[in-house]
Amino acid sequence: MAFVEFIVALFEFDFGFIIEAAMNNIFWVFGFIAAGYFFSDKKSFFLFGMIYMSLILFTMDIFSMIGFTVYTATGLMFLYLARLSVLTFLESSKNLNHLIPLGYVLAFFLTLFVAALGWV
Repeated sequence: MAFVEFIVALFEFDFGFIIEAAMNNIFWVFGFIAAGYFFSDKKSFFLFGMIYMSLILFTMDIFSMIGFTVYTATGLMFLYLARLSVLTFLESSKNLNHLIPLGYVLAFFLTLFVAALGWV
């Protein structure tokens, strides 16, 4: 329950837990910040890194609770095709460029929903 523990620590202002978790996983902290830098506008890279971290931690919790995963060959194919179509649409539109991170996350949850229904 990594995401839940992180959220509880934030609400309880337990910064010792957050600092200890970050120091014990320093590779992942810099990895998510680097992903935020490479996949964003280079200005708000820390926010995008936090979004990617939240997405990964949330999916770890969901997969441990439910007992299935999207990360199979068919699930990944559907995930990549969904992301490709959503992100291509958002990049080509003039007014929706700022919704690219949201589209990235929502494509994952669409895939998660489809996998939960047993269609993948």
